[in-house]
Amino acid sequence: MSIREDIVANMALVLQNAEDPRFGLVTRNHFEVTKLSRQQFPAIYIQTADEQRQDESMTGSAMTRSSRLLVNLVGYVNGTDIDRTRNDLIERIEEVLEADRTRGGVARYTRIIEVNVDFDQPEHIGRVDIVVEVYYTYRRAIT
Repeated sequence: MSIREDIVANMALVLQNAEDPRFGLVTRNHFEVTKLSRQQFPAIYIQTADEQRQDESMTGSAMTRSSRLLVNLVGYVNGTDIDRTRNDLIERIEEVLEADRTRGGVARYTRIIEVNVDFDQPEHIGRVDIVVEVYYTYRRAIT
């Protein structure tokens, strides 16, 4: 498995295993939010996004490269107090991801770099898009 995949799999796992409160649904598969049951909220869709890579050093037959990987987390809440529950979701996601910024030891750091609220949602549903940056390095053989 690639480091990129390890990072996103780790995010999914820690969010799925989060307690107090527990997320209703955490998935890497797209879903139709209006078809979710109340028990599946808050719901989080995880999607790998852009990546910037660069060479750091070359020694012998190997090269060290660094990467800034962006991961999109799309969070959904429901209810009547959408603004509060959306803010609670953002805070909870940050707490869970901050518990291990190395993503199981494969990354140098993880940080939320952007939060966008989507106000164009059906009544009683709130959506927030969270962009997470993960910085990691890896070695690549030179051929």
